[in-house]
Amino acid sequence: MAEHSTVQSVDKAMTLLEILLRHRAPMSLQELAAASGYPKSTTHALLATMRGHAVIEQREDGRYALGIRLFECGCAVSSAWDIGRLAHPHLEQLAAAAGASAFLALLDGGNAISFDQSISDSGLQVVPAIGGRMPLHATSQGKVLLSCKSDREVLQILEKSGMQAFTPHTITDPNRFVEGLAAVRQQGYAVEDGEYRIGLRSAAAPVYDRDGRVRYALGVAGLFRRVQAEDFQNAIAHLVHQARQLSMALGWREEKEL
Repeated sequence: MAEHSTVQSVDKAMTLLEILLRHRAPMSLQELAAASGYPKSTTHALLATMRGHAVIEQREDGRYALGIRLFECGCAVSSAWDIGRLAHPHLEQLAAAAGASAFLALLDGGNAISFDQSISDSGLQVVPAIGGRMPLHATSQGKVLLSCKSDREVLQILEKSGMQAFTPHTITDPNRFVEGLAAVRQQGYAVEDGEYRIGLRSAAAPVYDRDGRVRYALGVAGLFRRVQAEDFQNAIAHLVHQARQLSMALGWREEKEL
């Protein structure tokens, strides 16, 4: 068997899990078969097998939902992530100092996934929900997470994930996007100026691990009036500081020029 070959039954089972995850509600056998494109018999067999491992449960009305085993796996993963324990105080400090919501994201394929946040005292929910997937080309966290890659790698990722226009300000030209990453690398942070949601502006900075690799993006988002405004520039200053502090907590040490 080739090294990168897939086991079709496992691949199909994962597809069903992803459908339920996106749907966020129990689904019938017919709905799952239609959404996946699999025959009902195949879908039923896959669901029955997953039920045996508690990753799927069947409700009294016959509909299927994600099972308790997935919650247990998620808790195990979360407990293994020291980044969550280390990062949250920095998120809280950033949100308080910037007067805006703060978030932490990582790269997963063609998306940025938010996995921790701190909401500002204003009470406005302007950051993605924990576990939410965000487009790379239209968000500050996406720009930061791509900035550590070569231009060729970035173009390959964008070609695969696409560059949907969410607002009139969304950058949809891959070459223009890549050119903009040069400024991100130079200044040490990225800005999103209404590119994902009209009126929403955000900034993100890289968080490095002990080997100097960009592992996460720390960000701040709010309904700032302009990117040049004093409050937004103040938020960026606090953001860069907290990203540096979190990187050092993860073992990163800034190289000093001789």
